[in-house]
Amino acid sequence: MKLGTLYEALLTTALAFAVFACSSTDRIRTPENPDPVIKGEITEEKVQQALQLKLDREIKFLQENSERFKQQVVAVPMNSTTYYYKYYDEFPEGPAGVRITVTPADSLSSAYNATATCRKVRYQTHLSKSRGKAAENDDFTKDEGVQKNSYIFDGSIWRLRSSIFEVTKTSVYNEDQWVASRDRIRRVEEEKPEYFVDKLRTLFGLLD
Repeated sequence: MKLGTLYEALLTTALAFAVFACSSTDRIRTPENPDPVIKGEITEEKVQQALQLKLDREIKFLQENSERFKQQVVAVPMNSTTYYYKYYDEFPEGPAGVRITVTPADSLSSAYNATATCRKVRYQTHLSKSRGKAAENDDFTKDEGVQKNSYIFDGSIWRLRSSIFEVTKTSVYNEDQWVASRDRIRRVEEEKPEYFVDKLRTLFGLLD
């Protein structure tokens, strides 16, 4: 695998992990009480409807608050360093574009498992060690791809188990328009990309 490809893959994985591991950010970007109450007997049809409604509420909340989130600085701890950046998401097909698959679970701890996929566009700035620099930076990179989440049903609500954003296209803003980039995008302001690759290799146990 080329260094640039490895860098992008590791960075995408790291950011997805860091954002969902950051409980304060997760709470801020989640609507109050997104989980509907399931009445009566628990059936596969009812739990699928509950997950659909949960995701409808979450996506609508993100869309309605995108301008506010656009200015919100997020902290991402990586190894011994904390990075700061801004990001917000768009969903081109809205809640209707989410594809859900529910299957009975094999384990006793969960009655059902589920996967949910949808198209997503993420806008994010460079990562910086300085919160102040991150707050002042409005130079966003545009990543287009597919969001893939997996869930487990704990008997009353759906809980997120894993989340992956697979980027298929990256664009930069140039001369009042988005232009697809064929080159590796520098994601960290203060460090060379090769340095950050070493950091991520260490973090995820991917040393040669």
